[in-house]
Amino acid sequence: MKEIARGAEAVLYQDKETVVKHRLKKTYRIKELDDELRKQRTRREANLLEKLSIPHPGLVETDEKEKIVMQRIKGDKLREVLDKKPILAKRVGELVAEMHNNHIIHGDLTTSNIIYNEKKEIVFIDFGLSFQSHKIEDKAVDIHLFKQALNSKHHKVYEKALKEFLKGYKKADNYKGILERLKNVESRGRYKKE
Repeated sequence: MKEIARGAEAVLYQDKETVVKHRLKKTYRIKELDDELRKQRTRREANLLEKLSIPHPGLVETDEKEKIVMQRIKGDKLREVLDKKPILAKRVGELVAEMHNNHIIHGDLTTSNIIYNEKKEIVFIDFGLSFQSHKIEDKAVDIHLFKQALNSKHHKVYEKALKEFLKGYKKADNYKGILERLKNVESRGRYKKE
């Protein structure tokens, strides 16, 4: 297996047509607490991968402790193509609306966690911080994270990409209520632009 990515929570390995996600042990935590947290997060992510209706890596297997094996998605990260094709943000908005309508929050909604695959489809990856929620607040924070990613990595096409995203996101249940809450979220100190 070849290591392809390393984050704070996990290491990803490519193994032929699959990706293996292995959650890292945290030696600064009490062992029993660390084991339980890794197990809970692994189970939650595996369960979400089975429930998702939007394009995502299929779950191959999990040990329900610290390892998830998923289908490998071939393509480019949206981060690498959005500046040339900001219209793709509309499809992202449609899929985020579908996810939110099913009360799933991505939790790390950036253009690095979206693949534009070989079939010219948008595929979401990395559900390690995802969770289920009916709260408008959580949906608004998800959108805020995406807006921050656009502003940070795609400032040249920010306005166009955001406009397209919001066009697609209109399919969300309670679209207006979520956007109202988004204004509230962005007005808070920790989310304000400097």
